[in-house]
Amino acid sequence: MKLVYLILATATLLPVASQAKWKPQYASNSPEIRDWYRSRKLTDAAAKRFAFKSCCDGSDKVETQFRVDKATGDDKWYYQKDGQWVEVPPDVIWWDEHSPTGEAVLFALDGKPTCFFPPRGGL
Repeated sequence: MKLVYLILATATLLPVASQAKWKPQYASNSPEIRDWYRSRKLTDAAAKRFAFKSCCDGSDKVETQFRVDKATGDDKWYYQKDGQWVEVPPDVIWWDEHSPTGEAVLFALDGKPTCFFPPRGGL
């Protein structure tokens, strides 16, 4: 009997990966766009920090504004969060992929960027 309690107690302490749900405004997109979102994966570097592999399943799309700083010769992307410009970590950026609509797309979990797709053609 003690073994049963130990197993139950251990099971309740195991971390559970959060699952993002389709929001109504995204569920109405075309199947092609929904498929694109479903198929996006974390970069190899980001996958080492998060307990999931899919951008869409593990995090939510962030509705915000973006800007890019090209002054250093490297594109540094920023997004607006709580009135402040915050740098998108370079290791979550998919440089050669773009959303089917061409817009910038950022995914985040608990305020931490997980995937970023720059806009087609830049800003």
